[in-house]
Amino acid sequence: MPRPRTTRAKLLAGLGGAAAVLGTTAALAAAQVIPNPPDGGPPVPQGPNVMTTNCGPNQTSIVKTDASPTTTNTVNFSPLLGAATQINVPGGQSRCVKVVLTAETACQSPLAADSCYVRALIDGAPMDPDGANFQAMDSEDGTASAHAYEWVQRVGDGNHIVRIERRVGNGATTFWTDDWTFDVSLFL
Repeated sequence: MPRPRTTRAKLLAGLGGAAAVLGTTAALAAAQVIPNPPDGGPPVPQGPNVMTTNCGPNQTSIVKTDASPTTTNTVNFSPLLGAATQINVPGGQSRCVKVVLTAETACQSPLAADSCYVRALIDGAPMDPDGANFQAMDSEDGTASAHAYEWVQRVGDGNHIVRIERRVGNGATTFWTDDWTFDVSLFL
């Protein structure tokens, strides 16, 4: 007849199992370090680096769409024409601003590895998440497909300009953008 397990044996077995789970989790976390990020940006410390912006009820939304294709080959950020608007926050108040960009894009390049990037700015400053100029909207596959990004930022009173900009990693690349929607929403 087998000998019954004691509380000590159960405790040791439980601790051993917990150690194995922690060891496996640590190994998986270490394996997620990417020394050369696929977006073409510089190596950055491994996350998470979560930013929290508290937003209340939706107050208003400004939505712009464009179904005509445009292209750019610039390596410096330039405006996505039409994807800009002005918002106003009443005196002594603040608002949470959410920006959503959806678009059909293609990143066409004769190079093996290039990316096409976007960013949202409010009053000329990047909104969160700030990809430090490397928020890839698309990569070197020349096939058009749907993509989306959302940014958020809390701002104080006054007039503010919100806009989308785009660029390529190499001037030989063409960033094709079509059928986009630019949605700027203000929340308390």
